[in-house]
Amino acid sequence: MSRTDSQTDDPVVTVIITTYDRPTYLRTAVDTVSEQEYAPIELVVVDDCSEVPASEVLDGVSPDVHSFQIRRHSENRGANAARNTGVEAATGEYIAFLDDDDRWDPEKLSKQVARFRTAGDDVGLVYVGRKGEMNGSVQDVVVPEPVGGDITKAVLCRNVVGTQSAVMVRSDLAKATPFDERFKRWADLEWYVSLSTKCEFEPIGEALVTYEYDAHNRISDDYDTLLESYALFIEKYRDLAAEYGPLFERKMLGWTAYRVGSASINDRNYEVARRFFLKAVQHYPLEPTFLLYAGVTLGGRTTHRLAQVANRLVAGSSVPE
Repeated sequence: MSRTDSQTDDPVVTVIITTYDRPTYLRTAVDTVSEQEYAPIELVVVDDCSEVPASEVLDGVSPDVHSFQIRRHSENRGANAARNTGVEAATGEYIAFLDDDDRWDPEKLSKQVARFRTAGDDVGLVYVGRKGEMNGSVQDVVVPEPVGGDITKAVLCRNVVGTQSAVMVRSDLAKATPFDERFKRWADLEWYVSLSTKCEFEPIGEALVTYEYDAHNRISDDYDTLLESYALFIEKYRDLAAEYGPLFERKMLGWTAYRVGSASINDRNYEVARRFFLKAVQHYPLEPTFLLYAGVTLGGRTTHRLAQVANRLVAGSSVPE
């Protein structure tokens, strides 16, 4: 008997897949939902006005889920708008997001629901770790650890949760915390900060998401929107950071500048990277990482390549590749 016909008292989990012009990835994402050990699942695919509609891409596909629907935008509105459309359509007790170019291990949803059952009432989000792949080869594995102290302070500085595909959230909280559609970069982190003011987060120390580094047309590849999101993040959350005191406010500003520098060095844009790493040092000179990265970019490509060699020789070094 398929899961669509089975009877269960387990809570419905709404899985939201957002997609735009990646038909092959979309089909694989739907397959990874069908392969989940958990039931019942409500699957909502949100098509952000793809050139080939998702309904055509998935024509003839019958996911092994409790219910399945496709919502399509009449114009391209961005990933956060697509997520909001999915949340509005969700009827499950929990919501799990899946980017169309990510995949889940079969036990991912079942382990998250089980963790919600044992967690306190203050927990509203459960997240897992991820494996990073490139060309079919695992590049790294990130396993989350418990965050000591205030989760809001943690996510104001760093994305300790990871990709949106790693989270399961209570539906009532998701509906009360819409994604800010102004953010084209850092959308995941921005939403985690907003949500953290309403609930606690609980990690599962296993890597149950596969993240494709070589996926085409990722939002994170759009460098043009980086500085806009940087300014928006500071505008929206500087006052919240300041509530923890002036030193923490400077720390938050430092990490925000660091994220711009980190994205820039990955794009080999050393001039911008150097400027923002130095800005991070100026804001918060107590963080050694800022000094390290600023030094790496002082000589542009030359010092970056030397640091990469040292990174391979010194275990635990945090110099970017």
